[in-house]
Amino acid sequence: MHRGPEPVGREVLADLAVPPSPLKAQHVPYIAMTADEESPAPDLVKGSDGWIAYRTPGPYDRYPGIDVLLARTVGTPGGGVDGSRLSAVRQFHCMDRRWCQGCSKPATHVPGMGTLWVLTEFLETGKRTTIKGPTDMPPSCARCALRRCPVLAERGQQLLWVRQAEIYGVFADLYPPPGVIVPEKLVPLRNKRVMSAAVATRLVRDLREVTFADPAFVADLAAQLGRP
Repeated sequence: MHRGPEPVGREVLADLAVPPSPLKAQHVPYIAMTADEESPAPDLVKGSDGWIAYRTPGPYDRYPGIDVLLARTVGTPGGGVDGSRLSAVRQFHCMDRRWCQGCSKPATHVPGMGTLWVLTEFLETGKRTTIKGPTDMPPSCARCALRRCPVLAERGQQLLWVRQAEIYGVFADLYPPPGVIVPEKLVPLRNKRVMSAAVATRLVRDLREVTFADPAFVADLAAQLGRP
């Protein structure tokens, strides 16, 4: 079974790390990239086990416990926020830990109701969003759920309580072989053959047992959280 790359020495990590790390961003939304960050085209090789890897190993190549190569975020997480681009490692971090995609604090959870999620009401195509099923958007705290967001202002906002949200898979670019690209495929984690050729951009959870949240109640929860 493939278990990811061998650990690299501290001296190599020191050379490759770009301080601050991609996990130490302070801007909102936390998962968004900034003008000072980018995702460079991956320089890949295929190992003897058949799995792709970066030619030069780095400290954020794979997310712990999830056996897939991550798209790299390099640069300094400062400057203006570009909401159209997401940092793969920060998106994985929020989705895996159920942290708020906006401020990176724990997402709001109410016993018996579930964890708070915010989805757009309409897709870019104009079709209404399905509130159940796979999503690449991490959950939210009550305060960030009510922030003004240009995307949500344009396409509507749905506040949802989700009682079940299992990790399902990833959105990824596929490189079969390296140098050839099949962009933006939803790949279940169980599909190891495809995952071996994937560079993941977003982690996906499968939302189940979903109900609509009362905006007034969410506003009360936001007030209890206080100022950001």
